[in-house]
Amino acid sequence: MPYVLCFAPHGWNPKQAAQSKEDIAYDDNTVSSKAKRSAWARLIKKVYEVDPLICPKCQSEMRVMSVITDRTEVIRILRHLFKIGRAPPGVELADLEGAG
Repeated sequence: MPYVLCFAPHGWNPKQAAQSKEDIAYDDNTVSSKAKRSAWARLIKKVYEVDPLICPKCQSEMRVMSVITDRTEVIRILRHLFKIGRAPPGVELADLEGAG
């Protein structure tokens, strides 16, 4: 268990580990929203060796303002990026055809 604790978000209380799995599964308030975002950023930094919250152009700290989860809206944005020649890596236009 101590090895796993090093991956816990900042502010996580080890006493939460004593809760039953059912309590944790249905209690979305066990970890604050800020702690979740911090954990996300730390994991991305660890895996890709780049800080996702640092601007690649000016090196200023950025923050997450919103998360788009609507599939139709995401596809619309991706299609627009292809149209203007700024397609994200790993996404093919053919993958978007027929989607959304």
